[in-house]
Amino acid sequence: MGLFFWKDNKKIDAFARAMADDLYSHVQPDIARDFLNGQAFKSKKKQQKVKQRFTGIINQMKQFRDANELGVYGKARMQMTFNKRLQELGYSVEDTNQLVEMILTRLG
Repeated sequence: MGLFFWKDNKKIDAFARAMADDLYSHVQPDIARDFLNGQAFKSKKKQQKVKQRFTGIINQMKQFRDANELGVYGKARMQMTFNKRLQELGYSVEDTNQLVEMILTRLG
């Protein structure tokens, strides 16, 4: 990564915003809230699709993190930008926090 890690900020921010936009295009805030709160969906197929989308986002974040050798600062920046963009898109602070907890526990 080198000494001048802040040069990657635009790349990190663009990736995090793209991930948030992708999530929003497939999982609307109200559906995400229901999933994160453990509410049952009318169809198992829909619940499985939401779970797959969250898993896909997490896997893409892992790949980006590993490919770009993000340090502590880069990981934090990616997560903060992702959170901020989700809130701009209409996800509540509580839902965003639950999603962040889920992502952080799986990213390790």
